[in-house]
Amino acid sequence: MRINRKIGVVAGTAAGAALLFGGIAQAYTLDPATGTGFVGKGEVQTPFGWNNAKLQANASGVSFTYDETGTYAAVCTWVTGEGTKGEKTHNVAHATSTSVANEVTYDARVKTQITGFTLKGFSTTTTTGEIPLVGEACPGNPGTNGTWTSVTETGSTGGLYVHYGTATALLTPTAPVV
Repeated sequence: MRINRKIGVVAGTAAGAALLFGGIAQAYTLDPATGTGFVGKGEVQTPFGWNNAKLQANASGVSFTYDETGTYAAVCTWVTGEGTKGEKTHNVAHATSTSVANEVTYDARVKTQITGFTLKGFSTTTTTGEIPLVGEACPGNPGTNGTWTSVTETGSTGGLYVHYGTATALLTPTAPVV
C-alpha cells in the first residue's frame, strides 16, 4: 500500500505542476533572422489587463512589430574659412519598425480556446533617420566640405511589441532561438 500511496502523491504533484506551469506561457520566442516564433496568451493578456473572454473577443485585432532604435555618435570634420579644422559630434538616432505576421493559435482539444499567437515572419519595415557613413558629406555650412570621419554605435533599445488599438506593450523574451 505504501508504494501505491507514494505513486499517487508523485502523480498528483506532477499533475499540479503541469497545471501551474504549463497553463499560460509568460514569455515569447522569436527567431531574429526570420521573425518566426510564438507568443503565449498570457503575454498579451497581462499588459492589457484582459481575462480569457476579453482575449477571445479581441484576438483578431492584436498585431506585433519588432522595433529597434540605434543611437550613434557621428563625428563631422571640416575645414573652416580660415583654414582651421573644425569637428563636431552629433548624436544620431536610427529607428526601424518591422511588422510581424501572426496567426491566432487554438487549443487542439477545444477549438475556440486561444493559447497564443504563432509568429509567421517579418513583413513590412519602416525606418526613421539615417545612419551616417564615414567619408560621406555631413550637414553643415555650405562650402565647408564636411565629412563624417567617425561613426560609433553607442546603444540600442527595442524588442517585440504587441499592439491592440492605440495600446502598445513591450514583451519580455525567454531565450534567443539559435
